[in-house]
Amino acid sequence: MEKKKKVYPISCYGKHLCLVPDFNMWLIFLFLIRPYLVLIISVANRTDRLQLINLLYADRMMMWLGLLAGIPAVLVVYAWMKRQPNATKFVRYIWHRGKLLLAISAIFNIGIVVLPMLLIDAHNFSIHGLWQLVVSALVLGVVLKSDYIRDCFLDFPTDSDVRGK
Repeated sequence: MEKKKKVYPISCYGKHLCLVPDFNMWLIFLFLIRPYLVLIISVANRTDRLQLINLLYADRMMMWLGLLAGIPAVLVVYAWMKRQPNATKFVRYIWHRGKLLLAISAIFNIGIVVLPMLLIDAHNFSIHGLWQLVVSALVLGVVLKSDYIRDCFLDFPTDSDVRGK
């Protein structure tokens, strides 16, 4: 049984009269794609390209796993950037599955912390790992429970919304 869409204030709608990502969604996007942001900032740093990566990640493998875990969220951000009436079927497909993709990305983030603990007895549980675990679990809960997020991913501009037709 599918829940009915709620009515939101006019400020929640974009130029094509579709719901736009709210502040919570942007925080979720930023958290899930943070390894990509760190990588981009590191590449842009001309003095020491690895300084930020070394500061935020205990080892390179954790960064690479973070990049893999962020792929579903990057696809959702890509679909948001291309979300317009004449969008391709691929963009529509990704956007309508955005809630699932964000949940998968959050689960992968949880797995990055938990899996090494299960596989390696000597793995230490760091404060950074605890922080990532808690925030990832919170993100997963918000993505799965939020009516706004559900409704936002159900909304997509139709081709008849193109101005001038």
